[in-house]
Amino acid sequence: MTASSPSALDALFRGLVFYGAGGGGRETVGTSLLRQHFGESWLPTFTDPAMLPPESYACATIVLGGRDPDDDMSHEQRRSLGLPSDDLSMGQRFALAIEALERATGVGITALAVVELGSLAMAATLIAADLLGKVVLNSDGTGRSVPELGMAKLDLVGLSPAPAALVDRFGGETVILRSPSAAMADRIGRHVNRAVWGRGLACAGYLQPIHQFSKGVVTGSIPKAATIGSLLIGPGTAEERLAAILAATGGRLLFEGCSDVTQWRSLEPYQFREFEYHVAGVGRDAGRKLRIWVKNEHHMVWCNDVLIATSPDPIMVLDANSLEPLTTLGDVTPGLALLVVAVPALDSIWRSAAGALLLGPRRFGFETDPVQILATL
Repeated sequence: MTASSPSALDALFRGLVFYGAGGGGRETVGTSLLRQHFGESWLPTFTDPAMLPPESYACATIVLGGRDPDDDMSHEQRRSLGLPSDDLSMGQRFALAIEALERATGVGITALAVVELGSLAMAATLIAADLLGKVVLNSDGTGRSVPELGMAKLDLVGLSPAPAALVDRFGGETVILRSPSAAMADRIGRHVNRAVWGRGLACAGYLQPIHQFSKGVVTGSIPKAATIGSLLIGPGTAEERLAAILAATGGRLLFEGCSDVTQWRSLEPYQFREFEYHVAGVGRDAGRKLRIWVKNEHHMVWCNDVLIATSPDPIMVLDANSLEPLTTLGDVTPGLALLVVAVPALDSIWRSAAGALLLGPRRFGFETDPVQILATL
């Protein structure tokens, strides 16, 4: 897929943030990185997995991290540990991680795909592909954002993130040659991230021949995100654009409201962003209360304490006036007019019992079954 105009880059990244379901980073972080690296008029090109030799290799990329503390390490700490004064960009980190994975395995990598739909990882992956001469697939490994390794379609079809290469902001390389589970690989990565005072690790893993790798990707998810992004930023009123988005996704509007309070469950540094949004209903939902449980992304929604939507389906919080998808990085502030939307998962595998178990309420510790949007694309 090649975009047709410079504004198509903004549309793609608006759509990536939409399917990020609160995670994956803000739109402007990704577009700014790309325009700094490529220039203002550059547009990305993506490759269909079917166009590549089946025995060529692909790997997946993901930003692995946690809730960073407000204060960074001091210059004195950097000097005492022999660290550089400046951090590597995420694109540089990804390039180093991919090269480290190639060295560790002796395998040349042809194609890259993001594990999840999100702004930062996609931008950094496109930059790394340019630096290394790789292609980027028009697919991702989940069809949305996820909070940790082990929750992607890649995992669901039996692929392992290990061997995986991790590169921190100082250029330090950690290679996990083997791990008992994806969850353990994720835990190791988060401890490495804590050791370097956070700010995210570039992770390259799920290395497989393309004929195996393609079984674990959500085909066409990147063009789908671009299509939805173009509706989000397109002409028409917010009401008209929302109607077009719901028609294009098979989704539904769950709630109209005004944000009230954000109740944190965990403030521990380097851990997940875990909290609840509380939203007071307005308009058609006047007198009702909504709660949204967040673990990096929006995963559970209750209206008047009745569960109405859950992952694996992506759940989005939109600014009611602009329809901008809001991330869980502090975008939702008290008094903000919101629309809460849920759409069907982009891959039917999330409708299976295994899919619901991998990325549903029970995986997050809730003793309930998923409440999914039943419409199909």
